[in-house]
Formats: sequence, structure tokens, C-alpha cells
Amino acid sequence: MARVSVKIFSVLCGVVGGWASALSLIDSVGSKPAGAAGNWRMWDLASGTASNPYARAHFLIEGRVPPAQSLFQVYTNPLDDEGSTLRSGCVYRIAANDLESRWWSLSVGPSNSQDRDSSAAVTSDQVVRGTDNSLNVAVARSPVAGNWIRPETEGTLTLQLVVSNTDELEAAEDVKLPSVQRVSC
Repeated sequence: MARVSVKIFSVLCGVVGGWASALSLIDSVGSKPAGAAGNWRMWDLASGTASNPYARAHFLIEGRVPPAQSLFQVYTNPLDDEGSTLRSGCVYRIAANDLESRWWSLSVGPSNSQDRDSSAAVTSDQVVRGTDNSLNVAVARSPVAGNWIRPETEGTLTLQLVVSNTDELEAAEDVKLPSVQRVSC
């Protein structure tokens, strides 16, 4: 009886360890740091690359279809510029000066996948830019003047920036990504 218990325990440890290592690889191998500053990560969906299956798994495990690499580049960020986790109870300012693209979308969603259907977004055709072509978007639970995204969930958040690829667009690693500054909590 003791041998059976040890075998069952060993199998369960193997299953849990395998699942945990797979999730860890999906997050670490499927993406890479994007840009010189900030905490943005780029998901490498290019076919034929070693990270492609892991990047695709990132989207599929959350029940989403990965975008085509030839059409869009996807960046995610769960941290502000100081390295603190994004939380729905705080107010954040997302600022960009050189976000040039035919089309882009910035969304705020939950960090956990249980509530993956809740997200709020603003797109390039909805936002109002400053006179110097700068972009400022507030992420807050309460209304804020100007461009505003209201997180639809409580708890930790992740920003996702989807940028359309064009022939004139810089290399994906060279895109000037927005800063994420915490204003208050």
C-alpha cells in the first residue's frame, strides 16, 4: 500500500512540475524585453523561430487567437516604470511621443486568465493627441479628463499594446514604447 502511495505521489509531483515548467517557459521563452527602457515585453510570433510555439501558447492558453506576425506586433507590460505591479486601484499615466503606426490599440486587462473577457481599450483612431503629437492616456477606476481607460476588473493588471506593422515601421525591437508612470494609489 505504501509503494502505491509513493508512486501516485511521484506521478502527481511530475505532472505538477511539468505544468509549472511549461507555464514558466511560455512566459520566458515566448517573449523578450522590448526597447531599452521600461518593462515592455515583445511576443515573438515569427514563424520558424524557436520561441514561436511558446509565444503562440501564451495567447492560446488564455483562449485568444495569436495575431499574424506580418500584420501586428504585440507588447505586454504588467509593471510601471518603477517596477511595481499595475493595480486597478491606482491611477497611471501612459505617455508616448513617437508612437507612429498606421493603427495601434492599447488595452488594460486582468493579469490572471480567469477573467480574461474583461478588458478596456483605446485605439489610435479614438485618442486625442496633444498639439506636439504627444499621447497621454490615463488608466483609472474613476473618470479622468482626456484619454481614459477604465479597468473592468479588480486586482493586478497587464497592459497590452498591439501595433500594426508597416513597411516604414522601425524594427520591432526599436519601437519607442510608452512610459507607464503611477500618479497615485
